[in-house]
Amino acid sequence: MIRGWSGSADVFGSILAGLLVGLGLDALFGTAPAFVVGFVVVAAIGAFYKSYAASEQLEELAREALRVRDGL
Repeated sequence: MIRGWSGSADVFGSILAGLLVGLGLDALFGTAPAFVVGFVVVAAIGAFYKSYAASEQLEELAREALRVRDGL
């Protein structure tokens, strides 16, 4: 259960950080939503890639546990 919340917090935190950085840069340079959109998209892609990599790692650990259990 902890891992699930941690993954959700990673996705939410990354997108929130991208939003805040984008808002700050847009305010600094006076560019309407350009930096917000860019940073949110990049943050979302990074967060979902990180979640995908974590799920692949968990699947590999599960396969290894099955091999150990079955004596292979």
